[in-house]
Amino acid sequence: MNGLTGAMLGVMVAGGLLLIAAGFRRISASERQRWVLDWRATARSAAIAVAAGIIGWAATGWVAVGGLAAGVTVIAPRLAGTKARRQQAQERTEALASWAEMLRDTVSAHAGLREAISITAKVAPGAIREDVQRLSARAEREQLAKALRQFATEVADPVADLIVAALVIASDRQAHRLSELLSQIASSAREQASMRIRVETGRARTYASARALVLITFGFAVVLTLFSPTYMEPYNSFTGQLVLIMIAGLFAGALWGLVQLGRPAEPPRILAGVEQESDR
Repeated sequence: MNGLTGAMLGVMVAGGLLLIAAGFRRISASERQRWVLDWRATARSAAIAVAAGIIGWAATGWVAVGGLAAGVTVIAPRLAGTKARRQQAQERTEALASWAEMLRDTVSAHAGLREAISITAKVAPGAIREDVQRLSARAEREQLAKALRQFATEVADPVADLIVAALVIASDRQAHRLSELLSQIASSAREQASMRIRVETGRARTYASARALVLITFGFAVVLTLFSPTYMEPYNSFTGQLVLIMIAGLFAGALWGLVQLGRPAEPPRILAGVEQESDR
């Protein structure tokens, strides 16, 4: 227990040092909010992992099982959430493409940029509707370029950056080919969404095999522990625990590798950091 308490205190101290370091650099309100949400999620995940580790340790008397239970508790939700994150990215890309086409059609009808944003905010796709509505509200009381950059920061998507860049140029220089540019951006976004669908189809079999392997491995270990304890007796020794810790570490590392591979790949954003630059 002393080691577990020390580890928890170490995590708390490290978190405090990171927060202090963040206070010395200039960060925006939205970034501070993300930090708070991230730390709340991290604290919740750490508490669940500690509880799972204690239960696994107490049930088997093996430190390795406690560590593996804690690791799996942290990694499993992330592994299960990779598909949802990819689907969210897919929906956001398609929504931005549809919004670009809405802006194009509205601007082609001889509407101003502020008017076009206000009109499309009411019928924007659900994935970005709240963001567009906030943009419309800001555009009424702030400079349009500033409101657009804030929108790009909140959405944090390369397609949104392209749309915002086109709108900012149009608002500053009265670009006459805005409709054509928005059409090209929408077409590029839809091609990107189609590519993601093809990649996701190719990955589906790999993900299914990985899930089946994880379930079979854990199920086999549980069955052996419950119904054939003599088979697991060699792991009661110190050497057996070391071997089991190595196996658990390799297994947890493999699961974490699946999480990293399953994350949606995002191209670099052209407007990354514009909020910090505008605040200086």
